[in-house]
Amino acid sequence: MLFDFFFRNRIIKRFLLCAVVALSLAACSSVDCSLNGTVLCHYALQTADGEAATLVYPLSVTFNRRTEFGDTVYIDRLKNASMIDLPMSYDSDIDDITLTLYIDSTHTVSDEIHVTKTNEPYFESVDCAPRYNHVLQEVTHTTNFIKEVIISNPEVKNNVTDTNILIRIADAD
Repeated sequence: MLFDFFFRNRIIKRFLLCAVVALSLAACSSVDCSLNGTVLCHYALQTADGEAATLVYPLSVTFNRRTEFGDTVYIDRLKNASMIDLPMSYDSDIDDITLTLYIDSTHTVSDEIHVTKTNEPYFESVDCAPRYNHVLQEVTHTTNFIKEVIISNPEVKNNVTDTNILIRIADAD
């Protein structure tokens, strides 16, 4: 009899309905996952003196992967490059990158950059895709047109406003 009273009363029905809706909404996840699961390393190009530089020759960037799939061209003939954002691998401790300048239709100059890093898993939420942050340990390079490569910020996260690596060009022309 008491049970019938509660369910016949409109106020109690509305209260129970609102409580069920509120509990359902509270159970949903409200985590905003980052849109870009791949962490980008920010490279800035500089003159040999450390001033900002813009390349006059088109630049291509190739990832030299140590897998059966081989190399991957990531950027093909970028014009007026002054900075580049490149994704970092999370399955290897070294990223090998080849930078190629196209001087003219028959002449190119290439340099390789080897970035040694750690891969640190970053947990955002069970609802989000896995992500890795990186700490740069060492950078080596060849010297055909690159004079120096400097790590300016070793922590690579999902913030491309921080320059991670400075590439000093021997001759910015």
